[in-house]
Amino acid sequence: MQYFPFGTTTALSHFVRLLVGAAMLTVVTIAAASAFAAGGNAIVKVGPSNLGRVLVDSHGKTLYIWAHDKSSKSTCNGDCAEYWPPLVTKGRPQAITGARSDLLGTSRRTDGRIQVTYAGHPLYYFVKDTKAGQTNGEALTGFGGRWDPISASGQAVRKGGTGTSGSSGGYGDEAAPLQASIISPGPGDTAGVHGTFSVEVSLQARTAYSNGLLSGYTAAFNDPSKPTFHPGPNAAAPGLVVLLSTTPTLAGTPLKGPNTNLAGVFQINDVSQAKGLIRTFNSWIVTSAGFFGKNVQATLTVYAVAGTAPALIKGNEKPISNVLRETFTIAA
Repeated sequence: MQYFPFGTTTALSHFVRLLVGAAMLTVVTIAAASAFAAGGNAIVKVGPSNLGRVLVDSHGKTLYIWAHDKSSKSTCNGDCAEYWPPLVTKGRPQAITGARSDLLGTSRRTDGRIQVTYAGHPLYYFVKDTKAGQTNGEALTGFGGRWDPISASGQAVRKGGTGTSGSSGGYGDEAAPLQASIISPGPGDTAGVHGTFSVEVSLQARTAYSNGLLSGYTAAFNDPSKPTFHPGPNAAAPGLVVLLSTTPTLAGTPLKGPNTNLAGVFQINDVSQAKGLIRTFNSWIVTSAGFFGKNVQATLTVYAVAGTAPALIKGNEKPISNVLRETFTIAA
């Protein structure tokens, strides 16, 4: 099995190059000027945008996070940084107007500059955002990972609220100890165009105390030829719940329709740590996309529960993370 963690980005990179053209130098200059407000100290605040209230710089320019970054150390360099300029600072960054100073930090880039981070995520601009409040970079997946604006609580902000929507049982989304994220597919995406697509999700502890809820999660490859590969809980990510609305019911198998927990078929499971907080990455390479429908809309639901998740979700579970529901199309 060949593993494509984020898909090809060659076509997108070429497309963006054609669109950007001569405007890039102007926007990068504006971004650089924004980063050095207050005598070299970058400013991060909360401001209005096309998607609601998000983190912005001192001039109201939207700030983004990148799913490819698995720690506070940026992995966007070279051509990537031309289209997604980092928010850099010469001094200690400042949080004002709704931004949280306890989530603000820095990390050193490969070129030696200091990049501003928030909740462990390096912060970036998008070169096509030319005015305050624009979010033209939201949901793009160029250079190997999804880009999204970020909220004051450190969560991805997505169109339709898919980055923070849903119910968390006894918790509000802001109070849930774990943060769930859907990296791919994105909202409205068409997946399985070539018969294969990936479902990629992540869980992150919001506080050091919440790390204990992820202590049983391990880095592991779930071999599809082994007995561990089946619908139900995932031994490497025991509390993960993943539902797909088009899952069929097959007699004599663990597949019992849309309430079947599919976490057990995720092949790639990884665990990392950023600023003392544990983060997981879980990927399912769907090699037979048509099994889940052809040219149909599907809703992906992702959250976490304490302990080991059930194989069949009954609706009385108590999530310990936000609950995400994302609709996309299976094209196979």
